[in-house]
Amino acid sequence: MKRISIHTSKYENELRDFAAKAAAAGTIAIKWSRFCEKRRLFGLGCVCADYPTTLEALSFLLMDIAEAENAVYRYSLKLRALAHGMRNPAICEQEVSRLRKFLRENKILHLEGYVTFRMDEYRDKLDMMIYSLVKKIRFSK
Repeated sequence: MKRISIHTSKYENELRDFAAKAAAAGTIAIKWSRFCEKRRLFGLGCVCADYPTTLEALSFLLMDIAEAENAVYRYSLKLRALAHGMRNPAICEQEVSRLRKFLRENKILHLEGYVTFRMDEYRDKLDMMIYSLVKKIRFSK
């Protein structure tokens, strides 16, 4: 059983949905949840009963947040659907292994911070997809 504290300032609803689905599936047990008004930070403390499944679901949540942090994907549903289609098993497996390495050393995960500082390769892939689409549109004209 692994204890993890997850914090967020922007994605409280997404974290609550993740926690509710994981608790209903029995992969985590929620120990505490708090909202700090002063810092505008929502925190969730949990114990993972099924660690590999939790890491996989958490990596999908982090990929969704990476897409939401990108302004182009935030406002375009078609591009977001393309980005979801880009998630092949190799990319997901790579993100899960990176998350596992991070959580081996840290007990606290801040969602926006992890996406900004640790998921640069995935964000670069999203940017390259946008670049290739713009290039195709430009050449088709």
